[in-house]
Amino acid sequence: MNVQSFGDMAQYLFLRRRSVELNKTLDTLTQEMSTGIASNLPERLGGDLGFVVDLERSISKMDSYKVAAQEAGLFASTAQSYLERINDNALNLGSDILALSSTSNDTTTQEMATQSANFLTETIANLNGKLSGRSLFAGTDTSSTPLESADTMMTALIAEVGALTDVDDIVQAVENWFNDPAGFDAIMYNGSTNNMSAVRIGANEEVNFALRADDDRLKQAMQSFALGALASSDNLSHLSTVESSALIKRAGTELMNAQSELTDVQSDLGFIQARIEETQTRNTAALTSMGTTLNDLILADPAETASRVEEVQFQLEALYSITVRSSQLNLLNYM
Repeated sequence: MNVQSFGDMAQYLFLRRRSVELNKTLDTLTQEMSTGIASNLPERLGGDLGFVVDLERSISKMDSYKVAAQEAGLFASTAQSYLERINDNALNLGSDILALSSTSNDTTTQEMATQSANFLTETIANLNGKLSGRSLFAGTDTSSTPLESADTMMTALIAEVGALTDVDDIVQAVENWFNDPAGFDAIMYNGSTNNMSAVRIGANEEVNFALRADDDRLKQAMQSFALGALASSDNLSHLSTVESSALIKRAGTELMNAQSELTDVQSDLGFIQARIEETQTRNTAALTSMGTTLNDLILADPAETASRVEEVQFQLEALYSITVRSSQLNLLNYM
């Protein structure tokens, strides 16, 4: 019978090499346990990582769409809240004015005129509204404050109608000022005349916020409040009680028309909000699907990995035991 033996050095090198291999395997399995990602991806995917790369790229792009949709949704909801306040003020004041009897006194007229002036100030403040430092109604010039103050507007309007007493003439003069490029646009509006660029919120979906403070429908609301404010004796002191009352009644009619226009603006914005919500739902579903597919491709099986860790640990312990026993062998102990 032939007995094959190894020298001490050969045995030492064999044990050392085996120890290094097991430790390397244990490190790999430990990494799999901590990251959850399989370490043998090329082998697992047949050497083709292209699909994984494409999936990761698509997920990254979808993540950017998700952020864009969230920002667009916040932008739209904030703008909607500002418009809702203007609409509510126009509806409430318009209704109150039209509910006045034909025998309303000067006190009532002045109260309504004062309220109209206050709502004009609030309207301008709302249209100057910002989100994260960006103006919502200034077009592409989001760093600007789109509108000058209500005092600036009233000063300009009083200069236009200061000598007029006929209600129709006053209303026409105010309307002309709002439509004149040298009027409202030059004196009040500081924003851009270009709408914001469309925002892409999905692979095949984008939304466009074409809302600016110089929109005719928003100008109609300011014009209506301004008409009511002009009925105040502080603004047009030369008007008689009858003329002031007639002007405030006309403002009430204009406010109801403006309220209808504002509702249309809110409806358009609501349609955009609905599109954003629908796109967010689709984006979430797509992200979930792609994430599940990617996980199936690259994630290691925790149970299998844990079992392999235990197996390697057992082999290492056995190897260490053999190494210790081998190091203790000598001729004296044998004899």
